[in-house]
Amino acid sequence: MIHPETTNSSSKDSVKALIGIGLAWAFDAMDFSILTFVLVDIMKAYHVPLTLAAGVASATTFARLGGGFLGGLLGDYWGRKASLVLSIFWFSLFEFLTGFSIGFSLLYLVRILYGVGMGAMYANGTPMLMELMPSKWRGIASGIMQSGFSFGYIFAALIYRNGYSALGWHGMFYIACIPAILIALYIWWQVPESSRWKEERDKRENKSVPISHLFSGEHAWGTFHAAIMSVLAFSVTYPINVFYATLLIKRGHFSPATVADTIILLNVAGIIGNVIGGYAADVIGRKWTIVISGIATLFCSFLFLDITNDTLRIVFTFLIGLFSIGGVWAAIPTYIAEHFQTSVRSTGQGTTYHFGAAVGGAIVPLIVSSIASSVGGLAWSMTYSVAIAAILVSVFALFYKETKGMELE
Repeated sequence: MIHPETTNSSSKDSVKALIGIGLAWAFDAMDFSILTFVLVDIMKAYHVPLTLAAGVASATTFARLGGGFLGGLLGDYWGRKASLVLSIFWFSLFEFLTGFSIGFSLLYLVRILYGVGMGAMYANGTPMLMELMPSKWRGIASGIMQSGFSFGYIFAALIYRNGYSALGWHGMFYIACIPAILIALYIWWQVPESSRWKEERDKRENKSVPISHLFSGEHAWGTFHAAIMSVLAFSVTYPINVFYATLLIKRGHFSPATVADTIILLNVAGIIGNVIGGYAADVIGRKWTIVISGIATLFCSFLFLDITNDTLRIVFTFLIGLFSIGGVWAAIPTYIAEHFQTSVRSTGQGTTYHFGAAVGGAIVPLIVSSIASSVGGLAWSMTYSVAIAAILVSVFALFYKETKGMELE
């Protein structure tokens, strides 16, 4: 076990890491989320049904698994910082090129390549942040970082609300890559490499650790549990992230301004929930933060059945954002990081997190769209999927040890 004073950087370095990596995740999420606002445009532009249009997001998410694995390997061997900066430049390039997609096949290809960079970014950014944070602050740091996804969705909503009519859906992708490039430069110049990773590298004399380490002996259950928790956490939130704007447009017939305002409210609640959940993870523990939030999400999952009632839409949008996008996810970054040793943390976290993204974030949305016509519409399929996932994530969280306060090995 490692003593805190040998692994934790100064408070100043921790804050720099939280700012840089949190904003990198926010702008990564913004770039990814823009696609959810223009699914209807993609359907019209390329004359494809909702299932195929949603498949673009699914293809991106599958590609994140490859990026998470390869980027994780790179981060464990080459270092978190350089791998992180490279991944940000990579996804920014393909975000820009998305706007030039002249055919549906080209759009698919570009978004797949974008997903590789997105996967590598998380695989290196999250372990780096957790390794630079004191153990007593990792929960709140986890929640603040995870709130970056909600900030990203808000940024995307603001671009859609204020720039869609002038830029069109192509133009939104052109400008979205700029902030991430600036953050990559900030990280390169201002954020230090993980001292914990450097110690581990020196100890193993710069040799890589076999990937089989993740699946052998006592480590196998931790890897499996991290993967399933990721699947279930994504299954709670991705039907909302992918389809809520589409549901508001197609069923509610709301204006772009109302759609954007509703999505902003959802993610403001997510930010609040992430901060509260991150604090709770440091007080009551990672497991119970997830369990309580999952149960609350279950009771809020009926939101989607009556979005035309303005009062119910506003109240339940806030609540489901607070508990699903916020509470369930607040502890996930640090909880998964604490499943792995430093020598394989980037690979383990990148692979299990993005395995969850591939199943819960890609396959589940495809199922939601595919069964919509047979269960009474998109609103019902969203309700069923979110409710079932909320129950399962609450139960499965109980099947692993509490990691609150542990020192990273």
